[in-house]
Amino acid sequence: MSGMFPAEVPRDLAAWAEHSLGTGENLLATSNQGVILHYQDNGVSLAVKAAMGRGAIRRARQATLQREAEAYRRMAGLDGVPRSLGLVADRYLVLEYIKGRAYRDAEIPDREAWFSRLLAVIRGFHERGVAHGDLKSKSNLIVREDGRPCVIDFGTTVIHKPGFRPINHRMFDYLIRLDLNAWVKHKYRGRYEDASEADRALLNYSAFESLLRKYRNRNLD
Repeated sequence: MSGMFPAEVPRDLAAWAEHSLGTGENLLATSNQGVILHYQDNGVSLAVKAAMGRGAIRRARQATLQREAEAYRRMAGLDGVPRSLGLVADRYLVLEYIKGRAYRDAEIPDREAWFSRLLAVIRGFHERGVAHGDLKSKSNLIVREDGRPCVIDFGTTVIHKPGFRPINHRMFDYLIRLDLNAWVKHKYRGRYEDASEADRALLNYSAFESLLRKYRNRNLD
C-alpha cells in the first residue's frame, strides 16, 4: 500500500510546503525542477513537487511543472502512474506517494510478466497523448510493494497537442520512440541480441542514435 490518498488537497498543505522549504524539513528528493517533499498526516502520504530557483530559471521550471500537472490530468485513472491532486497555489504539484523499491535495487522474479505490465502502462499513457522521454533513467521506475511496475517523474514529458502542430507532433513521436527503446533496453539489460523478434521490432533509433551506438560498440570490441 502507498498510504491513504485523499479526495482533495489537505487544507494545510500549501502552508506546510512553504514551511518545509524554509526549514529544509520533509525533503524526499531533488529533481531537475527543484525539490520533492514528503507530506504525511493521519495516514495520508503524498509527494509534493516544488519548482525552485529565481527569475527565468524558476519560471522555466514552473512551466515544466505545469506541463507535468497536465500530463497527470490526462493519465487520471491509469494504473501504473501516481495519482494526482493537481497544482496547489499554482506552485506545488501534489502526487500520490508510491511505496516500493527502486527498479535498480529490486528483485523481479518474473521479468517477462513485469515488463509486459510495464509496456501496457507505457502504451496507456501514449494513447492519452503523454510521452515520458526519460525512461532510460532507472530512477523513474518503481517496483510497488505488490510487485507491479510504476512510472514516475514526468518532468520531461511532451504532451500531444491537437491540430496542425508539426514540431509538437514530431517531438511527441520522438519521445514515444525513446520510451519504447528504453523499455527494450531495461527488459534485456542492454543485451539487445537476446531480444525477441517482437521486442526488437519496437526499437527505432534515429540516424544519429544509430551512428552513436555503432561508435560505442566499436570502442567496446
